[in-house]
Amino acid sequence: MTAARAAVEILKREGIGNAFGVPGAAINPFYAALKASGGVHHTLARHVEGASHMAEGYTRARPGNIGVCVGTSGPAGTDMINGLYSAMADSVPILCITGQAPTAVLHKEDFQAVDIASIAAPVTKAATTVLEAAQAPGHPGALEPHAPCRVRSPAAGRPRGTGAVRGPGPPSGTR
Repeated sequence: MTAARAAVEILKREGIGNAFGVPGAAINPFYAALKASGGVHHTLARHVEGASHMAEGYTRARPGNIGVCVGTSGPAGTDMINGLYSAMADSVPILCITGQAPTAVLHKEDFQAVDIASIAAPVTKAATTVLEAAQAPGHPGALEPHAPCRVRSPAAGRPRGTGAVRGPGPPSGTR
């Protein structure tokens, strides 16, 4: 099972029935798993920032549910920051799922390989890029899975981990 398929199965197990987002190369394995698995309805947004606000609105409209935003790597991840900030400011839980560039280009100034965990840290409770399955979070909660393409690819073998940005709420120590 790929990490993308595992992430979809976790969403379903946690009762997630809707997601909002924009496909892109680094997140397409997740979209393929979402389609193959069924059970999670996807609403295509015109922009990832809009999808993050749609996720926030969905959470507000349906108490007890978590709005989910999906986007690819690089600028799409940074486009989610406004939605994460808005959700944090009003203590509205949302889940943002991003792809990531291959591990070979991480931290090498590649356009799609932004350090989204560091960028998202000020507007989340925790932000992590998980590169190995052993680092994957094993507990429910609001997550931003964020894994390099190589780690998520079906050719990688056993399921690999995804990263997590937990929200809502300000970073620890600020409230």
